[in-house]
Amino acid sequence: MSDQSLKLQQDFYRYDPTALNPDAGPSRIFPHRGTEGMLRYLIDELGENWVAKAQLPSPVLEVLEGFEKFGKTAEETWLKLTTLLVDLEVFQSDLFNFNLPPDEQFSSEFVRMRKAMGEALLAAKKAAKTTDTLEAQRDQFYGALEQHGRKRPAMKAIHKRDEGLSDREFARQRLAGPNPIQIQRVQERSQLEGLNQAYPLMNGETILLSDATEQNRLFAIEYPLLNLASDKLQIGRYVGSPKAFFYKNNQELEPLLIQIEPGGKVYTPKDADDWMRAKLYVQVADVTQHELVTHLGFTHLAMEAFAIATPRRLPSQHPLHQLLRPHFKFLLAINTRGNAILLGEGAAIDTLMAPTRAVSLSIINRSYRATSFSSHALPTDIHKRGVEPEFLADYPYRDDAQLVWDAIHRYVANYIEQYYQTDVEVQHDAFLQAWAAELGLPLNLRSPQEFAQAPDWVPSAIAQEAGLAIDLPSYSRVPDFPTAKHPGQFTTVQQVIEVATQIIFTCSAQHAAVNFSQFDYFGFVPNSPLAAYTRPDVPAVLEEILPNAEKDLGQMELAFALSGIRWSQLGSSQMVQFNKGCDRQVLQKFQIELEQIGATINHRNAHRKLDAGIDYPYLHPALIPNSINI
Repeated sequence: MSDQSLKLQQDFYRYDPTALNPDAGPSRIFPHRGTEGMLRYLIDELGENWVAKAQLPSPVLEVLEGFEKFGKTAEETWLKLTTLLVDLEVFQSDLFNFNLPPDEQFSSEFVRMRKAMGEALLAAKKAAKTTDTLEAQRDQFYGALEQHGRKRPAMKAIHKRDEGLSDREFARQRLAGPNPIQIQRVQERSQLEGLNQAYPLMNGETILLSDATEQNRLFAIEYPLLNLASDKLQIGRYVGSPKAFFYKNNQELEPLLIQIEPGGKVYTPKDADDWMRAKLYVQVADVTQHELVTHLGFTHLAMEAFAIATPRRLPSQHPLHQLLRPHFKFLLAINTRGNAILLGEGAAIDTLMAPTRAVSLSIINRSYRATSFSSHALPTDIHKRGVEPEFLADYPYRDDAQLVWDAIHRYVANYIEQYYQTDVEVQHDAFLQAWAAELGLPLNLRSPQEFAQAPDWVPSAIAQEAGLAIDLPSYSRVPDFPTAKHPGQFTTVQQVIEVATQIIFTCSAQHAAVNFSQFDYFGFVPNSPLAAYTRPDVPAVLEEILPNAEKDLGQMELAFALSGIRWSQLGSSQMVQFNKGCDRQVLQKFQIELEQIGATINHRNAHRKLDAGIDYPYLHPALIPNSINI
């Protein structure tokens, strides 16, 4: 690819200046192509009266007069048409791609799957509305999904078996639920401040917290980002900032105590109804943290900068471009679509979750900026949280994820080492260094041309109002990338290997773990409601805490829609199409290893099913998509 071709890519892939904010959140693509896209953006952002205020030249006004009428409805109309007329390939072409760079829109195959999911969801929604009780509504919803070849959420059967959320299941979900990266071993006594020294287990045994800490038997989850004042919450919806502590006996974790809010009352398993209420508030906090941070922030949005920078800075035949690009397939498309489904005004965050939309966005941004890129690498994360196998023997997420991480790491190393034999070769690769600089250097050292720019004929006041006139901040697009010691540059071959491993793992296995578990755990609302409907400090029965029938149905719909399509498979030759024979050999070796991992996980899941009545399928390589596309 020539420098001219890269310049064309840079014109297509522009960063969104409106994503720059005081919380220093993830970089986003500006989802409006060319002049027409910029005009549509200005109309959507400023309303119809901006044209009159701008005092534009008459030739521009004539163009806008027709465009303004068409632009408002065109995108939504074509979205519906492309779903209905999916078999006509022309409707998936760039001719009708209003927002994204070329070849970034969903394919016909994907849209067919989306159509099938939509039909199943519509049938389930209609069936649910034929009943007048909450339990019947859920049964009708699940039954209609089964008629379309879909499964009921796993938690429905588990709660029926245990007559609610049992202590054992509550603890198991910390290790094998949708948010399995929250739990940490208590390593400092400062984590015990404000607590008594001794608490009873359900069997009557008294546990001294200091002794349990020294013995590496005490584990905790906490949610400091959710310590929110009442004006940060939607009216009538609540989420606390709880802490929960777990004791590791000889067999497994068991919950020891829960403090629903900082400085508040502590509950133990001896507290009957209050204990069940406390567990439910932990579940509300956990699903909130999961959706905003673990899922949306740390996978979808964290990877978007890489999906933008790769075509901007690496020629299509560059080895790193060839390695990474298949793992970005449809990422920009699903993230752009997610702006409306999850993040927009009146969307899921606004209507179902407890924090306000503005606060939710701030939580996403602050959590992203507070953690370095390398801290999300699986081995680093496991060590940081102190949950290595010597401290927790059985941890399904960690155990299966480690297999996949190691396989990806070997695959990446075998591939990269074909192209870089020495560190000097890495240091002298201008394209590679430009990629690292765009991601890792402070933005105030970068060119404003990397961002979408208002046309010259747009007055500066209008550009300012639309968020297109910017002062570049001093933070980088990706925190401490690739390393804190050498931000914005690669110095060794090993750094390239570690970075590529982490990107591929995040876009495949990590997203699979936190995404495809959603319907199993959140699709049965009593297990993990997206919001509580009584204040944490007010005693209440479970029915008062849980959402009403309308919100219950909305959560089931959302959980199914977020995980109802599984497109592509990690490492498949259909997705990764190397040109060179040596690269294909490396890929084939990776594919063989993934098959072996699948057999190992099948064996593990047979034992998990016998032990807990539920398996952990989300990291089976056959079920891991190659990219974030849903």
